[in-house]
Amino acid sequence: MKKGLKTIILLALAFTMLLQAPISAGALTTSSTSYSDVLQNAWYYENVNKLSALGIINGYPDGTFKPENTLTRGEFIKMLAMVAEIWSDKTPKGIHWAEGSWNALNDGGLLEVSTGFNSSGTLFPCTAAALDTPIMRYEMAYLINSVLYMAFYENPMVLTDSNDSFANHIGDYNGMDQGYRTAIEQCYAKGILNGDADSYFWGASNLKRSEAAAVIVRLAWKSERKTISWALEKEVVYDTSFTSFAIQYRTMSNADRRLALFGDTNKSYFTSTADAGSHIVGVKVNTWDINSNGAKYTRTWTLYVNTVVAREVKAIFDYIYNSPEKFPIHSLGGFRTTDTLRHSWGCAIDINPVENYYVNYKTGQQVGSYCYKTSTSPYCITPNSSVVKAFATYGWGWGGQGWSTAVDYMHFSILASGG
Repeated sequence: MKKGLKTIILLALAFTMLLQAPISAGALTTSSTSYSDVLQNAWYYENVNKLSALGIINGYPDGTFKPENTLTRGEFIKMLAMVAEIWSDKTPKGIHWAEGSWNALNDGGLLEVSTGFNSSGTLFPCTAAALDTPIMRYEMAYLINSVLYMAFYENPMVLTDSNDSFANHIGDYNGMDQGYRTAIEQCYAKGILNGDADSYFWGASNLKRSEAAAVIVRLAWKSERKTISWALEKEVVYDTSFTSFAIQYRTMSNADRRLALFGDTNKSYFTSTADAGSHIVGVKVNTWDINSNGAKYTRTWTLYVNTVVAREVKAIFDYIYNSPEKFPIHSLGGFRTTDTLRHSWGCAIDINPVENYYVNYKTGQQVGSYCYKTSTSPYCITPNSSVVKAFATYGWGWGGQGWSTAVDYMHFSILASGG
């Protein structure tokens, strides 16, 4: 969990020796803040010195920093784990020196991707070959975005002008791999990335050590980010009558999360209704629907969710039902064990899937027929609808905001990202 930059100063130095690689693995071995190849007029000088002083990034035994060298995935995730102050209590298997950092990010869901992105379900696997591979700028942006919203819990950015486009601010936007586009949008809008002189991102290029120092500093210290006039932070107002589990989840340790959700610190999802047992309960909720004459009428559902979110789910649907919009719902789903993600936790809800489709950018897979952008159906969920506002009020995110790999207009979950 993110505890604040004060503790980075204390913890970074303590963890450095535990997390750094042996010399034979190409790891960094010195923490001098004076490098023979880092000149005072270099654009990355302050960034390198700041991180070196904290032991977050180090130089080589010959006293150089090698700013133009590429960074491996293992080296980059070590830096991320340190600034995000996350760790894993799993016993390393001796796979790689960065295994502990990989476990820390993976336990927190920061490496998670949809199965349509790749077959492993993670951005890259925990193997020596994968962790020793130079990290692409695409992957760097994906991970920075994950830390922003799943470790630091910052609010997402939106364009100041609804008629604007990210293509106006990111030079190679239209040619980008769509699987990474959302992450890059957010990193540019946050002032963490700015590309080259023409704002080109060059996502398929490998990340340089000088570039890594810059993005890590901007991630950890908001004051170091670029000033962006064309985007603003989307503020969310929460219900304060009680603290929802979705809000509590953000500051809980991974062990406490699992204990609350599954009753077992080593469990990460339910495999069946029998496996879930008393952790899944039925919550009766009222919604509006539309009859054959076009008139709205009340329907009552029993929605199955995890017991820890039962109270907030009831409150969310009371909000929707009592809203003047009277949003109609003809299909509603909660707990299921067809995947290992939030539905299998009992912490995700799908609404009107036909009218609010899921699309995977990487594979082209689509579930459902249309969304508010392609249809005027009253069953379509829009960004300003009472449905989105109700879930946001209790800390739940909407898949219609989009992720790096997909967009899911029917889907809501306890994660701020809606994942």
